[in-house]
Amino acid sequence: MKKASTLRYFLYLGLFSIFTLAVLLLWKAYASPRFQTHLIWVIWLFFILTTTALHLFLTRITDPKKFIMYFMALSGLKMFFYLIIIFAYALLKKEAALGFTLFFLSMYFFYSGFEVVLLLKEQKKIVSN
Repeated sequence: MKKASTLRYFLYLGLFSIFTLAVLLLWKAYASPRFQTHLIWVIWLFFILTTTALHLFLTRITDPKKFIMYFMALSGLKMFFYLIIIFAYALLKKEAALGFTLFFLSMYFFYSGFEVVLLLKEQKKIVSN
């Protein structure tokens, strides 16, 4: 991946993370205590880091067929890993599982959508070259 493309990714990630930070703050301010979790900041940072790691790995793949294979495999593994995290937390902290699960899944959907949009843009550039 080119340096300019990497810098553009981090700019988009920063702007998107500000948006999700606003969601996080609204969640903390307005969600019922039943839907709160004390790990809200950890979850937010976790998704920023995992999204960045996967994006940087996938953008190194230049063959479109390999990209599709790796993207689908990593998406499946990522979803399975995230479900393990949710189930493990729910087993350990039953009383706080609802808030954790709802916030974790909302961040999953936000950052997965962000990841797909940017990877599609990156792949369109590779295919057109």
